[in-house]
Amino acid sequence: MSSRKTSALLLASLLALAPTSGAAAGASGARPHKLHLSSGSAAVEGTLLVVRIRFFRDDLELALAGHTGRSGFALSPGPEVDAAFLAYFQAHFTLVVDGEGLRPTLVGSGEDELDREPVWWYAVQFEASAPIQAFTVRNTLLTEVFDDQRNIVKFIHFPDQKQKTYSFAIGEEEFQVRF
Repeated sequence: MSSRKTSALLLASLLALAPTSGAAAGASGARPHKLHLSSGSAAVEGTLLVVRIRFFRDDLELALAGHTGRSGFALSPGPEVDAAFLAYFQAHFTLVVDGEGLRPTLVGSGEDELDREPVWWYAVQFEASAPIQAFTVRNTLLTEVFDDQRNIVKFIHFPDQKQKTYSFAIGEEEFQVRF
C-alpha cells in the first residue's frame, strides 16, 4: 500500500476516533476556562504515525503569539497560520524512532467546539524509514504558557489496535512507547 493511501486511511481513522461536535462559536461567545489541556489521538501503522491534537483556541493563540513574537495572534485557515503552528509544533513535540528524529508534516487543521468552548485541531504526520514498533515522544505543547498544562495523547497501533495513553506535563514531558 502506498504511503499516501495509508496516510489517508490513518487520518480517516483518527477523525472517526475523535469526532467533532459541530462548528465552533465565535470567540466573543466563549467563557474563560480554567482547564489547560490538549487532547490527541495518534494512529500508528507501518512506517507512519498521524496525530490529531485539539487545543482550546485561546490557549493555542497565546502560545503561538509567544512563539512568533506577534501579540494578538489569531488562528484562521491558511498557509501563514499553518506554518506558524508547524514551527511551534516542531519545537514542542518530537518523535524519535530508532535514534532518528522524525520530521512532522501538517496534513489538516480546523475549528471545532468542545462543551461550547472554541477549539482548534491539527493533524500532523510523521514517517519513519522502517515500521514503527517503538519510539520516544516528547510533548511540551503549551507548557511554556501554563504551569498546569496537561497534554493527553492516546496512541493506537494498527492493525492490532493496541492502545497506550500518556499524560504529558511539566516534569513528565517524555515517554518511551512500545507496541
